[in-house]
Amino acid sequence: MTKSVTQASPDDILQNMLQSNYGEHNMLVYPHLDVLREIYSRYSKSQLEKGEEIIVLLPTYENANSVRRTLTDIDVDVSKFEEDGSLVILDSVKGYFRSNPDFISNIKMLAKCGESQKSGGCSMISDMGSFSLLRKERELVEYEKSLPSRFNSMNCKEFCCYHQANFERLSEDQKELLFEHHYKNLIITNLNDIISPNRVPYLYSALEDP
Repeated sequence: MTKSVTQASPDDILQNMLQSNYGEHNMLVYPHLDVLREIYSRYSKSQLEKGEEIIVLLPTYENANSVRRTLTDIDVDVSKFEEDGSLVILDSVKGYFRSNPDFISNIKMLAKCGESQKSGGCSMISDMGSFSLLRKERELVEYEKSLPSRFNSMNCKEFCCYHQANFERLSEDQKELLFEHHYKNLIITNLNDIISPNRVPYLYSALEDP
């Protein structure tokens, strides 16, 4: 049986995310990049100002400098937080396909650093579009299946973000598996901006880097 799905406005989804607990492996489906920017920037600002977490952002459809500008626009001191290790911004293709050692080991290390240095842990907001970009939908589902819906021994809150267009391209069975393997399933709705499932955002990725 499919787990329940929360469909709500960006503001309500953000509040839901801010109330999440360590160990949760959650899914977020968003309609377009501007909405995701609003979510990750406000979430990051709130958590960084508390000084209790390490924030990890993995974009697919914008580069790291674009993420930095978005955060700077809402008065986040990006340089300060990157220098002290509280903020990590990494292209999702590099994170999921070019990390050495494996990416999950890196996240475990960051969670331990957050726990020991900030008495908290880490939050990761990751755009899973890198799998769609590389036509690795099967690998995506296998990756999500390999993770528990709750991390019992890791102080990390993970939000796997799916552009609505990419999510709609998955088969019903694949969607069902994704719902089952996340603790919370969050879908941002915006009745004033209905998008076509066939519309995809501009694809920036680490593959474009020299």
